[in-house]
Amino acid sequence: MSDSPLWRPGRIGPMELKNRVIRSATNEHLSQPDGQLTTAWMDTLVELAENEVGLVITGHMSVDRQQRSDQGQTVLDEQTDLGLLYETARQVHQAGGRIVAQLNHGGKKAPENVNGHPPKLPADFSLEELDQIVGKYRYAAMLCRRAGFDGVQIHNAYGYLLASFLNHVDNRRTDGYGGSVENRFRLTGRIIREVRRTCGPDFAILTKVGGNGYGSLHRLLELYQISGADGVEICTSDFDPRIWASRSFCLEELLRAWDGIDLPISLVGGIFSKKSAEHILDSGVPFVSFSRALLCQPDFAARLKRGEADESPCTACGLCYQSFRRQFVRCIQHTAPIPQLKKVFGSSENTQVYP
Repeated sequence: MSDSPLWRPGRIGPMELKNRVIRSATNEHLSQPDGQLTTAWMDTLVELAENEVGLVITGHMSVDRQQRSDQGQTVLDEQTDLGLLYETARQVHQAGGRIVAQLNHGGKKAPENVNGHPPKLPADFSLEELDQIVGKYRYAAMLCRRAGFDGVQIHNAYGYLLASFLNHVDNRRTDGYGGSVENRFRLTGRIIREVRRTCGPDFAILTKVGGNGYGSLHRLLELYQISGADGVEICTSDFDPRIWASRSFCLEELLRAWDGIDLPISLVGGIFSKKSAEHILDSGVPFVSFSRALLCQPDFAARLKRGEADESPCTACGLCYQSFRRQFVRCIQHTAPIPQLKKVFGSSENTQVYP
């Protein structure tokens, strides 16, 4: 209810948030086949803001239309409908929320049958191409600022390009972008600094980081802080079905990694109830991020606040990473197909599933 720490105002960098509830970036799969924005995509985000989500983070938006993860992934580039982007920000703000666009590059998760060429690992990029990637992130962030978004989140998790650079197994480069964690972080650091230079201090720069598989999380958090990020969302599940669970992932380990770091963090993964969310806040973490609970019920946060529910009906089955392509719904518990999903995936032969 109203005395819960979930509903206390909070701050991340330049953003004042009405509460501690974040919608973690979750691919909507609702673009046109060419990556253009749609009203269905916009309505999904606005609905969250209208139902007590203080910060809405979009599903990952590709900064390069030649490096998309699926046919329904939105793109931010010169062809983007800036009017629809502006209208999305306006309506989210009107509902009392804040909105941040998650920016991403597919890397090894950019399938050939979507993009027309094989996916690439870190060693496959020339220095000139890395410069171009930095420019694409800068341009995407500039579009978001122009449209009235409150900030961007740089996606550094789940095996996409920047996460591949951080991962010593994927990253076999022998130049200044490979080897030490500082070198593997170099591309991310360049992107954060360039976005800051372009968009200014009153535009939030967040990042999503995997809590496992990249070496010392504490050192990574230090590097994000040094590079000028305003906040970090931490996830530890890499979409392995064996570790999907209805619990928050590795809270104690993440708190130890955060010790001495002057950056607000949020956690995502396994948070399906008021009790688990409040436990995270009471442990000292300033924000909680929901993903599957909000896929299952976009009004889940509003239900919590009204006292109508204490726990999500989500069973953590993981079928939401397939149902959009097969039943054309975002949760297996939903019964009404979404027309835009059917339009994009109804005749698709692409069976790869990347969240």
